[in-house]
Amino acid sequence: MKRKDYTQALTLGFFTGWYDSIVNLMGFGKRYYAKAADYIQPGDRDSILDVGTGTANLAIAIRQKYPRVKVTGIDPDKEILEIAKKKIKKEKFDIELINTPAQKLPFPSESFDFVVSSLAIHHIPKSFKKESFSEMKRVLKRNGVILIVDFGIPKNFFADIISFILSLLEDVGPNRKGLIPNALNDLGFKDIKEVGNKFGLISFYKARK
Repeated sequence: MKRKDYTQALTLGFFTGWYDSIVNLMGFGKRYYAKAADYIQPGDRDSILDVGTGTANLAIAIRQKYPRVKVTGIDPDKEILEIAKKKIKKEKFDIELINTPAQKLPFPSESFDFVVSSLAIHHIPKSFKKESFSEMKRVLKRNGVILIVDFGIPKNFFADIISFILSLLEDVGPNRKGLIPNALNDLGFKDIKEVGNKFGLISFYKARK
């Protein structure tokens, strides 16, 4: 995988092994991922694609809550997927992991009932963001649901300050200006809603194809 195809989580690769510990300290632990899983409500045997699965926190939370669904996770970072594999093996879950970036999804059109993504969109380079959103729509079935959880438009003064500081380290600037709902709208998604929020900083966006 070409390094320019993606930005590693926490900006610097040497933090990868500490990713779960760091995000837990930031308030993005099991409850956060369980909350994200609550918003999709899949049926038995539904197929779910987790874009930018990272260490598979959301993929695992989904399987824990909905044990009969099929979950596939993709991520461009091989190193972080090795961590994900160990966690999935420990949980004894059958979750397929594929090393690929969001702009090059290796699936036929309309393959998934749900597409989800947590704290990954801001890692996609600007030059690939539009293509990545298009790919997520392409692989989603008709009337399928997309759930994207990431930095959004700040809801309060403190969230504004924090997201501004983070924008100096990570590419969250476009998110602060409404990138995600605007991208979904431009692609023709329906029923675009912000269904949840954390700290006034992280937005839970949900829409239907």
